[in-house]
Amino acid sequence: MLSKADIRAQHAARRRERGPEDAASRSAELCAHVLAEPRWRAATSVAAFVGVKGEPDTRPLLIAALAAGKQLWLPRMGGPRRQNLEFVAVADLVTLAPAPFGLLEPQGGTGVALAETDVDLVLMPGLAFTRTGVRLGYGKGHYDGAMAPLRDHPRPVRMGLCFSDELVEALPEEPHDVGVHALATDLGLIDCTCLQ
Repeated sequence: MLSKADIRAQHAARRRERGPEDAASRSAELCAHVLAEPRWRAATSVAAFVGVKGEPDTRPLLIAALAAGKQLWLPRMGGPRRQNLEFVAVADLVTLAPAPFGLLEPQGGTGVALAETDVDLVLMPGLAFTRTGVRLGYGKGHYDGAMAPLRDHPRPVRMGLCFSDELVEALPEEPHDVGVHALATDLGLIDCTCLQ
């Protein structure tokens, strides 16, 4: 099996090669599947991310969450040296501003640990996933750290968002890795078996 670093490099290259029309089309399909998902419809509070750099475009989901009156939490790097992933409740998307690593983050507001929120559903980014819910992030451990206190809880539901060509048969796993309960792709939703 390839190392995590090698798999990350392969998938990052694939994202760079994907054309904007293909990414937009796949993102629209993915978002349609999430919006039809009962766990999305039932959620009153959602933590999400702003898709950047080849990730699925999550803006339709963010807009839909706000329009439906869901409490929306978006991540930013916080702490004294911007090392901790914290979440900020947002009422609109106008407070998003460019941040290091090409991210868009909410400005202002109080950032809190995800475990301190009452979130029903967490939409998680990743470079690759398996159908059993193993997630390969970007290598800094931010989401694994944020999710660690909630690892053994059925709530919030952790849903990975990825394009169908980012699904792989197997990924290296480490004890600190936190997987997902479900995956949303451009081809549909997958209920993962590793955490259920």
